[in-house]
Amino acid sequence: MSQSFTVFVVDDDPLILEVIQTILDPDCRVEVFENAEACWAALETHKPDLFFLDVNLPGMDGYTLCRKIKDLPEHRRTPVIFVSSRDTIEERICGYDAGGEDFIVKPFEPEELLRKLKVAQGIVLHQRSLAEQVREAEQLSSLIMASMDETGLLLQFMSKLISMETPTEIAEGLLELMGRYRVDGVVQTRDGEASQTISAAGTDLPLEVSIIEHVRTQGRVFEFKRRSVHNYERVTLMINNLPIEDPDFCGRLRDNLSVAAQGADSRLKAFQAEKGILAALAGVNTTLKELREAQQRNAADSTLLITSLQETLLNSFYKLGLTDNQEKFLQNMVGDFMTRMAELLNRGLHTQEILQRLNDRLEQLRN
Repeated sequence: MSQSFTVFVVDDDPLILEVIQTILDPDCRVEVFENAEACWAALETHKPDLFFLDVNLPGMDGYTLCRKIKDLPEHRRTPVIFVSSRDTIEERICGYDAGGEDFIVKPFEPEELLRKLKVAQGIVLHQRSLAEQVREAEQLSSLIMASMDETGLLLQFMSKLISMETPTEIAEGLLELMGRYRVDGVVQTRDGEASQTISAAGTDLPLEVSIIEHVRTQGRVFEFKRRSVHNYERVTLMINNLPIEDPDFCGRLRDNLSVAAQGADSRLKAFQAEKGILAALAGVNTTLKELREAQQRNAADSTLLITSLQETLLNSFYKLGLTDNQEKFLQNMVGDFMTRMAELLNRGLHTQEILQRLNDRLEQLRN
């Protein structure tokens, strides 16, 4: 503390200056001044931690100097101790009004001066600790705010990703996200056998395609010079101007863009699944149509067959020479058979209605 703690002492009595300097020297660095003006001039190049000010000075007095010191932002909290030969309440009130923290009456004992010094050193040490805590809190707050802003950009992209319908939309969304992070790069999306490489310079530029085709085989995360590559099954994202001069931001950027690329890869995978589902729906739809048409043909054929059977039996009654009871028996038997066949046909119609509703529902899903 002694090497870093500086005291300015102002008194027009050289003997007082020598005494105070002798008492304080072992515990701090002391600068002495015989007038307020010299002390004020020294403040342009020095920043002391404590002032001992004589009240009665030639020219500017100690109270006026204290006010001027306290008007300086860097010395608003620097302790000022007045030294006066007059111990009156008026003097103390004037010292308080001027912004001073303490008051010593001449003549003083060395122990009293050292005790005042220790108290002031404790105050300054506490203020320094608080200032350091404030600086750390401000740095942490800035870091948190920056991280929140960066995370917010990622969340915005992820929310838009759900509604993206094509690989081109996804690639352009990733490029926009990189731009908002103040970096640029290249994105390649792969959808089955087809691939597309996009950057701000254009689409499928030969040099960019060749670089991406090379780096996509270098592992999940690959870095060279200022470039960072994130590889997934259906997406490769390459940053061209990684901000390596800011390691903290650089680390957050890698994490956020890696999450974005992984999300894009999952969305492209969903595209393929959706295509498979749509193809399956189309096949089911065709099968249902064929089944419904077969049901309709069977119903028509069954109706014709029943009608033909009924006419054939009625015409046969005259040729067989049946009695009335025998004809009645056969008519009842045929009638019962036709009733059951009609019930079966009605069930077939109900089945057709179910198939039609299912077919309509599948059409809606495809569209």
